[in-house]
Amino acid sequence: MNPTSLHTEVKQLNDEISRLLANRTLLKHTGRPVIPVPVLASLLLPKLFGERWEEKDRLSAVAAGALYAAFTAHDSIGREASESRQGQLTVLAGDYYSGVHYRILAEMEDIPLIRRLSKSVTEMSERKIRLYEHREGDSPEQLLSYVETIEAGTVSAFLMERGYGQYEAAARHGLTACRLGAESITLRDGGRTPFLDAFLRSGGIHGDTAVAARTLDRCRLFHAGRLIEETATFGYRTGDPVSAIAGIYGITEPASIQTGKKD
Repeated sequence: MNPTSLHTEVKQLNDEISRLLANRTLLKHTGRPVIPVPVLASLLLPKLFGERWEEKDRLSAVAAGALYAAFTAHDSIGREASESRQGQLTVLAGDYYSGVHYRILAEMEDIPLIRRLSKSVTEMSERKIRLYEHREGDSPEQLLSYVETIEAGTVSAFLMERGYGQYEAAARHGLTACRLGAESITLRDGGRTPFLDAFLRSGGIHGDTAVAARTLDRCRLFHAGRLIEETATFGYRTGDPVSAIAGIYGITEPASIQTGKKD
């Protein structure tokens, strides 16, 4: 595997998912389905590292990607836009993508994967609800654990059910590091998200943005380091493959500081 082939594989999966989800009206009003590149790479980790990749694996990855497109569509709706025509079409787009995901798995008659993905969606939704219900003084560590479930639960379910459990930790840590990086940028720029609102109210943070920023970056580096450690065990110890995977997740620090250890 090299950086060029990695990006080619990611693009091919993205294009295939987009073709299956294509709808003329939705394309006109809401644009092409959005599946984050780190999610696509996470779904492809076994193939990227040389595992046997069968037709059922490909279709399952497409179905999981369609589900993420639904998540992205639903999460993109702002409170103000929820009742607008554009907002309503975006909600419909998310529902449509979710329906395509179920149709693919039903045609495959893969009931175990349907059950596991459904469970992951339930767990992810529960964690999102808890962010909104978060009480002041609750543990920041608990909130950070929610990020892992929200970002990686469905990819983890896919990898475990398809028999690629050895790649689950790498995907989970990579996606978590990616999300924490995005949250850190939002915090730095003075923005807010449901996670940041809860995190700033948590015990030990007490609304201090500087403390929150340091805590987020420390946690992000932990997950970044674990991603590097995990990918290094797949047989590609040095060179472009591991660096390319890290780059997909937005991890740019030199490997020497990615210790994988909490402070």
